[in-house]
Amino acid sequence: MKQVCAKTLLVGAVCAAMVFAGINPACALEAKVSGQINQMVMYADDGDQSDVFITDNDASSTRVRITGSEQFGQVKVGMQFEIEAQRNASNRVTIDQDNDGAFEWNDRWFNVYFDTRFGMFEIGKGDTATNGTLEVDLSGTSVVTYSDINTTGGSLLWKNDDGTLFGGGVDIGDTRSNFDGILSRAERVRYNTPSFAGLTLSASAANGGAYDAALWYATEFGGNKLAAALGYANPQGQADTVDAQWGGSVSWLMPFGLNFTVAYGQRDFEASGRDEAVSYYAKLGYMFDIHAFSIEYGETKDLFAEGVDASNYGAAYVVKPWKPIELYAAYRIYMADVDGVGDPEDIHVAVAGTRIKF
Repeated sequence: MKQVCAKTLLVGAVCAAMVFAGINPACALEAKVSGQINQMVMYADDGDQSDVFITDNDASSTRVRITGSEQFGQVKVGMQFEIEAQRNASNRVTIDQDNDGAFEWNDRWFNVYFDTRFGMFEIGKGDTATNGTLEVDLSGTSVVTYSDINTTGGSLLWKNDDGTLFGGGVDIGDTRSNFDGILSRAERVRYNTPSFAGLTLSASAANGGAYDAALWYATEFGGNKLAAALGYANPQGQADTVDAQWGGSVSWLMPFGLNFTVAYGQRDFEASGRDEAVSYYAKLGYMFDIHAFSIEYGETKDLFAEGVDASNYGAAYVVKPWKPIELYAAYRIYMADVDGVGDPEDIHVAVAGTRIKF
């Protein structure tokens, strides 16, 4: 009881001193709890075996967050704390698994920020400047399909036509990447300029000397929505075999619902004596009322090794009957093309599920 009273008196004294000094504080950030649960049924066929899973959709995983902010004069101070909670994540399931995948807690955000008229300053774990630059998507179907195709089936293994493992055990994720933000979410400091006619510049520096920078753009005109991003990242010691990674994406939503999304990414391996690996992605979509449809094509060249290319076709449908609830279904065909040897069998994946936000 004495400790509680002492703490209350101390907070009261600090608040009183700030008021006396002409500052009007709330003395506590207004915080709220939010999050989502995203579960789906997933079917996979690798040309030799097939299986059905109940999975957590890694395209937009189950998570819980606490956010808070308060305005102090011309400065907005805020914080973000977010934890991912996944069991049997869709990017990790394999056809030969005989039980649920492990339950995992993953930290996503431990971030504080100061938003001023000179820009926003951030420190802690969160998005580095380039995270998301290859994933700009206004199609309304990104809850299940977007440029990171590894979220649904990235650990599925390629098989030869006789049922043996291709390359001794190569999965889709070994051969495909959208090359988005190699630093991902990390402990970093980040600065974001104020928006100038929809354009924002971001830069961040992370542990180990890694750094990145990105341009972000968003605008609306005549009922159209246009969003784009372009980024460059140097991972330094965080990725010993990678010299740099860069790329961008653009998405355009027309007033009658038709939309286009394209992305291009490149990873450079100069120090390893390899040519660069590149990735292309394109999506055509249509939205009306509570419905969204899309078809996609993506390809990654020379990621696993020179002369090994992998691609996919896909289609998705999302319906949003109520504001916090989405129902979705998608189908993808993954293909690999290997120079000089027989190509592995195509992999087919079908999913259906729901994301509910709170």
